[in-house]
Amino acid sequence: MKHFLLISAVLWFGCATPGPQGPPGPQGEPGAPGKQGLPGKQGNSGEPGLPGKVDPSLIEKLEDALKGGLNDEKKESITASVHYSFGIAPPSMGFAIMTNHGNIYQLKNKNPVTMGDNFEFLVRVAEHDDFVSLSFLSGGEGQKHFYMAISESGKSYVSEDLKKWSYKGEIPLK
Repeated sequence: MKHFLLISAVLWFGCATPGPQGPPGPQGEPGAPGKQGLPGKQGNSGEPGLPGKVDPSLIEKLEDALKGGLNDEKKESITASVHYSFGIAPPSMGFAIMTNHGNIYQLKNKNPVTMGDNFEFLVRVAEHDDFVSLSFLSGGEGQKHFYMAISESGKSYVSEDLKKWSYKGEIPLK
């Protein structure tokens, strides 16, 4: 048994010593990706870019929205009123009211001493929604009366009877 232990010990120690390194084996399959690292330090700012261009219609819509709310169409409101008088005896008298849309409403007096009861639509001066002024130029006896309606954009219209309006011109606004 002595010999058996001695032979086992020699075999055991003889096999336990490593031999020479062999050639590398084939490449294995890639593993799963690892966790993302922390972000690096931010670099220096670059040069400023060229100025952008904005469509003028977008600017106009923004300005309109700031002036009158977010509606595409402006709400109709009264912008001017004038008195009128047609004829000699008894004259047709009353008041004319104009809205920002150019609609003219009239309040006819019943007679020279009794005012009318309600306004009636008379005419629309033109297809604009920015009228701001209605003026009356009274002519003397035997002369004509003139009315002038002006839009915020500078367009002007004239009438002798509040019913038929004609384009007079545009004020060169700056």
